[in-house]
Amino acid sequence: MAEKEQEKNDSNINAEKQEKLKKQSEVDAKDEELKNEDPKTLRQKLSNKNQDYVFRLEKELQRQGSLSHEEAVAMTDGLLSEIVIAQRHGQPANGLYLASPKIKAEEMLHPEQKTVETPFWQRAVDGALLYLAIFVGLFGGVIALFETKQPQNSQMGILTLASVGILMGVFMVKYNDWVIPKNGQRIGLPKLLLSGLGIAVALFVWIWILSLPAIRVINPVLPGAVDIVIAAIAYGARYLFRQHYHITGSSFASRPQRK
Repeated sequence: MAEKEQEKNDSNINAEKQEKLKKQSEVDAKDEELKNEDPKTLRQKLSNKNQDYVFRLEKELQRQGSLSHEEAVAMTDGLLSEIVIAQRHGQPANGLYLASPKIKAEEMLHPEQKTVETPFWQRAVDGALLYLAIFVGLFGGVIALFETKQPQNSQMGILTLASVGILMGVFMVKYNDWVIPKNGQRIGLPKLLLSGLGIAVALFVWIWILSLPAIRVINPVLPGAVDIVIAAIAYGARYLFRQHYHITGSSFASRPQRK
């Protein structure tokens, strides 16, 4: 009886595997078919979001390359099959190319220039300085200046503001790496939620530790004007850092360097 049950289970497993292989084969066949489809037909299959991306891409090609409308359309025709294939798998054009239409047009017009992805540590420093300026300037400076009646010991100290801002900047850069698909794959939703929850818990614990009376001596509450000056210095340092390493675009999805 046990052997028959095992054979039945094995049969079901094999049937499931065959069904998955069949579906995957159908998907691959459809993708291969799309590669040979007429551009006019492919344009009709674009989602609204991808239609907008292609439209703006063609405008950028005309503007940056001084091309006619027909020339720009001919260039984007070569991208339509891969855009539609990615679309079928749930990935829009901006996620496929990891570039805005403006940046993608520049890459198409100057293919001889190699793109070098901005290293994680540079993006992490960039994000840390940005969040440092935001946290210290907003929560330590602006809010403190307007809440003059609030007792000083209820405000967050400079070490709390600075460390939380820096950690948030680094965490957001890493979170962006998790969200953006890599080679067509992205981190699973359960793992993403657990990671976000773990980061939130770690931040709350860190804030609690820094709020202990024993830590107050190295975590003073500074005047609002001083916090604003510190925020301005952090933002200025970020500007110089981005200029030095040629970082452009968002702190969390920075534009690749072109060499």
